[in-house]
Amino acid sequence: MISIPESCLETLQDQRLTRLLEYWRAKSGQVGMPAPSDIDPAEFKFILGYLTLVDVESAPRRYLFRLDGSILASLSGMDYTGKYLDQLGMPEYCAFVAATYDKVVDEQAPYAYRKRGAFDKASFSEETIILPLGKNGSVQRLMVAVIPGGRPGDSGKMVI
Repeated sequence: MISIPESCLETLQDQRLTRLLEYWRAKSGQVGMPAPSDIDPAEFKFILGYLTLVDVESAPRRYLFRLDGSILASLSGMDYTGKYLDQLGMPEYCAFVAATYDKVVDEQAPYAYRKRGAFDKASFSEETIILPLGKNGSVQRLMVAVIPGGRPGDSGKMVI
């Protein structure tokens, strides 16, 4: 079983993630989560390059990257757009990401975490929020925003 960090949803350090969460909550209203059609990317331009949209397929559950944020693709050197999570060829990374996505889909609720680690021989830190989109009690898409921190020249804090 993959261990994932405790949620930091209520203590987000990056203001862009906080703004995105507030936007999601406003769009959720009384229904628990907004439908994909309720979301307008023009309303959160402040974070678009750090945002990935992931379609949730069921039976079997799979995650398809509908759109990978341009800044994230540039930082990682890989654009996940059009690829399935389970086809990326990085078993440990993919298992961790799948576990976080599964948590959001199963609970139909947002989740956020901070993580330090290594990727392609470089150390990194990140603060991530995963927001469910769906209707009729089913999550159809995830909005995933990742803010890297601790890069060379940073003070080790999350970018604000």
